[in-house]
Amino acid sequence: MIRRSQYRRKQKGAALLIVLLLAATLSFVALSAMELTTRAAARTVNVNARGETLWRAFAVETLTLAAVEEIASDERGIMSLDDPWATEPVELPFEEGGARVFLADGGACFNVNSLRAPYGEGGADETAAEFVRLAGHLGISEFDAAALAQTIGDWIDEDANRRPQGSEDEYYTALPSPYRTGNQFMASVSELRAVKGVTREIYGTLRPYLCALNSETPSVINVNMLSERHAPVLAAALGEAVTPQMAADLISARPPGGWVSIDVFLETPPLGDLDIENGQRFAVTSRFLIARAEIVYDTALLEMTSVIDTQGGGAKVLSRRLGAEE
Repeated sequence: MIRRSQYRRKQKGAALLIVLLLAATLSFVALSAMELTTRAAARTVNVNARGETLWRAFAVETLTLAAVEEIASDERGIMSLDDPWATEPVELPFEEGGARVFLADGGACFNVNSLRAPYGEGGADETAAEFVRLAGHLGISEFDAAALAQTIGDWIDEDANRRPQGSEDEYYTALPSPYRTGNQFMASVSELRAVKGVTREIYGTLRPYLCALNSETPSVINVNMLSERHAPVLAAALGEAVTPQMAADLISARPPGGWVSIDVFLETPPLGDLDIENGQRFAVTSRFLIARAEIVYDTALLEMTSVIDTQGGGAKVLSRRLGAEE
């Protein structure tokens, strides 16, 4: 009887242990299922919020186009840093979120796509010389800048003829991770990172002063939208006789409201004493504007940058980028 009683107690202990293990296992399974369900629900909420944010970003862009059309139709024919739209962001509140839109000039830069013109032509040589001057103002040697101008030109042009200091497909296809040249306009300045000779340091130095407009003509610079950080771009466009310091002093001398015409700008000292032959490179209004929108909705944050063409007094989106600038 004693042995039988002891055996029953052992059985009860084993059964209790099994029950406890099963309870612990089921609790763990239930906890895991709850955690997965919670994550899935949160993921669904985030996906929905991001999708809604994207639609709101397009709505903000549409409102921005209407505002840009109004700006472009200004009877004064002048766009200046003194204008209200250029001094502070536009706030657009909406339910469960809001947006801020920053407008800026899109032509105060060197257009890398202007290096596409065939090597040896007069206009192409002058464009390359301007690029070399800009790079020189930023501390890049003349030899490296000249080679880089030709390498960029080879990347953009449609032929397979290598320029004297350039590189075509035979260089890029021989790399450990081979690829080919673009053979078309750069859609973004970030493409420069794939071009031979563009190191991390060179890219970081040049990037703030470059743009990639869908044209092989140099960018037209609105002298009324320049700040002192644009001095190297202005000096390079004005020619060899102008230093970045002279350009910075010229920008500081801009009258309130901006210059009323390019003739008045070119008469401003010391430009009046210089023979500036490329006055067509400058304007007192901007054709291209950059609209950077920050949209917040529920749990999502989205940044969208649009390049807007104001030619003809209208407003048309040429390109847009989702996410922060590289």
